[in-house]
Amino acid sequence: MITANQVTKLILRCISAALAFVYMVSCKPVPVSRWFPVTPQEHYEQDLYKSKAEKTAAGQTWFRVGKEVLTDTLFSSVPLQERFFLGDSLPAQSIRFKVPQGRKLLITSSKSEEDSSSQLFVEVYRSKANGKPQRIEYLKTNNNTLTISDHQEDTLVLRLQTGLNERLKVAVTVMTLPTLVFPVAGHGIQSLMSFWGAQRDGGSRSHEGIDIKAPRGTPVVASEDGWVTQTGTNNLGGKIVFLSASGSPYSLYYAHLDSQLVSVGKRVIRGDTLGLVGNTGNAITTSPHLHFGIYARGAGAVDPFPFINDKKEKVPGLPVSSKWLGDTVRIQSKVNLFSSPAFSDSEKIRVVAKNETVRIIGQWAKGYRVELIDGTKGYITMVGLKSDNQISENRE
Repeated sequence: MITANQVTKLILRCISAALAFVYMVSCKPVPVSRWFPVTPQEHYEQDLYKSKAEKTAAGQTWFRVGKEVLTDTLFSSVPLQERFFLGDSLPAQSIRFKVPQGRKLLITSSKSEEDSSSQLFVEVYRSKANGKPQRIEYLKTNNNTLTISDHQEDTLVLRLQTGLNERLKVAVTVMTLPTLVFPVAGHGIQSLMSFWGAQRDGGSRSHEGIDIKAPRGTPVVASEDGWVTQTGTNNLGGKIVFLSASGSPYSLYYAHLDSQLVSVGKRVIRGDTLGLVGNTGNAITTSPHLHFGIYARGAGAVDPFPFINDKKEKVPGLPVSSKWLGDTVRIQSKVNLFSSPAFSDSEKIRVVAKNETVRIIGQWAKGYRVELIDGTKGYITMVGLKSDNQISENRE
């Protein structure tokens, strides 16, 4: 039987061990990945620490740059497609962007054939107001696609990093997809008959939703998993259903139904039938259609169009190859440097002079991502480049 004295000694030993651990950690901060690896990159980092790679010059650069790019200020808009160079003094790069409301991201990466053996780690972070990025997703081993939904409308950072002492050219495509299932079975965006903001009642109010034309009796379906919070009848909407979407701050509104097939409290999943298309309420003089609305909790109605727009996005293509990628070259004519490939005046950083030396660290359809001698990064339009041994009016 354990005595009270033994229990006291055991507690004191545990406290001493805990204090020793805290002291060790506080004296020498250690990345979480060394102790609790989760992502493929963290497991790789753990192996680097085991081999003492962080004590080498190359290892220190690898860890430092991987951290620094999380606060890079270059900003892109989606959809986008860009080819990046990763290696030596630049083992990591990043893309910053916002996810448009109502959309989710589809991120695809593709390594060049000659670099197929090089490692690629892809992680997505949310840029927090306190300056500390928060990882929200990562690319699993042996995968090349990643899907992300983000309802907070924060700035996201996509970090790309290759292995220590490896070089890699990787093409990244970021497209958006609708977050919701189309609310009328067997129909798509081509069936819209009225859009958000259209005038109603002689201009006294605007349309807070979209109208989708379909034959009477066509199933109206749950666009997202959730539960039914309201059914009933009102003067404008006729027979209606309200659905609270799971995992998002939105309530979905279905109106002008011919009939409702669910009751309050019903749990539903995507594609479940909620009711049938009709023309009840103030739509009695119109052809049968669904009025579909979306309400952000605490913020009112929002445009449903991007949430269900299933039209495939057009992304500018990349050159078949990028001749100068990773090279240090000279600019053949002066060009403006921008913080975004949108090339707007408000995003201009400075002028890059003729014959100024830059490193080509990325390429997209209309120009290059470059790094200047002082470490400044930015985008320039397609321009002539030259090296010590060759001059080219590069028009890939």
